[in-house]
Amino acid sequence: MKILGLSAGSHSCGISLIENGKVIFSLEEERHTRVKVYKDFYSNYFRYPQKSIYEAINKFNLDLSTIDYVTSYYPKHEVKEFWERLNLGIFPEQKFVFVDHHDSHAGTAYYMSGFDNDTLVVTMDASGGQYSAKYFVGSNGNLEYIDGIDITRKSFGHFYAMLTEFVGFKRLKDEGKIVGMAAHGRHDTISYQAFNECIKIDGILTDKDQSDVLLGQIYVDFYSSYFKKLGSKVFFGTKADIAHTGQVVFEEKILEVFNNLHNLYPNIRKVAVAGGVFANVKLNKRINELYWVDEMFVAPPMGDEGCPLGCALMVHKMFTPDFKPFRLDNMFMGTSFTDAEVGEHYWNVHKFSRELFTPELAAKYLAEGKIIGVFNGRYEHGPRALGNRSIIGEVTNPETYDKINNKLQRNDFMPFAPAVMEEHADTIFNVTKSRYTAEFMTMLYDTRPEWADKIPTVVHPVDKTARIQIVTKTSNPTFYKILDEYNKLTNVPVLLNTSFNVHEEPIVCHPDEAFKHLENNVVDLLIINNFIYRKYEGNIN
Repeated sequence: MKILGLSAGSHSCGISLIENGKVIFSLEEERHTRVKVYKDFYSNYFRYPQKSIYEAINKFNLDLSTIDYVTSYYPKHEVKEFWERLNLGIFPEQKFVFVDHHDSHAGTAYYMSGFDNDTLVVTMDASGGQYSAKYFVGSNGNLEYIDGIDITRKSFGHFYAMLTEFVGFKRLKDEGKIVGMAAHGRHDTISYQAFNECIKIDGILTDKDQSDVLLGQIYVDFYSSYFKKLGSKVFFGTKADIAHTGQVVFEEKILEVFNNLHNLYPNIRKVAVAGGVFANVKLNKRINELYWVDEMFVAPPMGDEGCPLGCALMVHKMFTPDFKPFRLDNMFMGTSFTDAEVGEHYWNVHKFSRELFTPELAAKYLAEGKIIGVFNGRYEHGPRALGNRSIIGEVTNPETYDKINNKLQRNDFMPFAPAVMEEHADTIFNVTKSRYTAEFMTMLYDTRPEWADKIPTVVHPVDKTARIQIVTKTSNPTFYKILDEYNKLTNVPVLLNTSFNVHEEPIVCHPDEAFKHLENNVVDLLIINNFIYRKYEGNIN
């Protein structure tokens, strides 16, 4: 059975295909259009997954006539319109299947968790469909709905968006900057009181939104409460203080919900989560540290980019009653390019020289301080580059942080992420539980004191946390071998890993984009499949 999930709109847009329960591909439209999703979001430009469809036809030999079901979180009649708008031919309307937005998040959280025990499944975002959060119990492959925060109640996602806007960034876009900024701030009493009054917890729900415009009251409540608390006082705090305090309250409120869920289901000790709220890696760390949580899984495509995949998983379950959670081998679900497709064109026309790639040679260049772009195999589905569309570098020289930030035009407050060999992860980081989710760079972990100062480019300077990626021999053999050879040279089994893109651009998708970054000195060297490229400096090899 073939099930095609798709999403459209001004937000995330893409397609996923599942065949007989196996993920064949998951493609994100922004990778192929080269337009970052939020640029369209703020212009209210409605997009269709046109390039993703054509890419699937060309790269995966997708035959639309063989599709059994098409699914989306949009109503069936709208999906039918998408299909017709894309000129994809006739498809029986009864074969279009609607899946609720938050149910699709639950699908990615639960069915990719690999959990065989009872699991609390939690989804949270700004809003999707009629909800901003839903709660389920996953058991023996089945999801039982418990309750949810509908759009008449205040949203945790909008709470954090309001925080983002208040400290001067763009809401629903720059939330990722707040986590790193927060660690540099201190407690601010006025902000704390205002945040606490802004959103209240009622069991596993939030308080009612009394505004005429749904989801708007949380902004009104905060601003009015804040300035009422401030009164005639002069605020001497900083944006970092506000970010810190807002992050603390955000964590406290959500942890209260999780603990209340635990009170309802005291025997369940595993948690699986998805939705944009769980892009917050500090929050994920706090949930993982709850005494009653034995293991936590964060869906790697936790945002709306994962909805087509989640929809497809949920529909597969509808028609396959014995379908149960599975463990991911990797998240490499996008397109790839062979050496033949890369071709001599790029080598000659762009005047790049090249040499055969070996892990030993790559490690040597990294030990010399070179910044390397990696374009290898299929691209990663989700927001985290995991070694196939990554920029990698050494971790011991503090200057590397500024060097790469400048190259990428990046102004985040977070350090870069460390990729670590699986057998050394516990030596360097405190990974006492939830190792599986650590393979996907979706959670912060504490760095052990004896290592924190040794790898400054990938450890937060204040709280000594790191958003780690455990690299296994099977998840990414090539990346693992580079790490292994680098460790042999330096006795450091860790490399810096960040996504292969400059600020405000999607992660690279086509070799042209990778070569462009090499030409513009974003990276010093470029690994594409079996070759290491550099700018032409003499005779071409």
